[in-house]
Amino acid sequence: MALLNEKRAQVAHLEAQLTELKNQLAEANKRKKDLEEEVDLIANKLTRAEKLIGGLGGEKTRWSDAAEVLQRNYNSLAGDILISCGIISYLAPFTAAFR
Repeated sequence: MALLNEKRAQVAHLEAQLTELKNQLAEANKRKKDLEEEVDLIANKLTRAEKLIGGLGGEKTRWSDAAEVLQRNYNSLAGDILISCGIISYLAPFTAAFR
């Protein structure tokens, strides 16, 4: 009878270990699933980021061209203002003596 009780105790101990190992397996599978979902999410983000960077690659050229045009306009601004002032004073309702 003692041998039977000893074997039952061993079986109970092994069943407890089996239950614990099954719980660990379930947790590991859940973690694996979560990590796979995270990998998919990060892969999608990476794909979108690459598309965005590719799309913005042409923007650098456009912004550089726009900056050059603005610089040329800025360089001629003083002359444009001087000419505008001359035209305004000439076309104003003043007579030739007041000009």
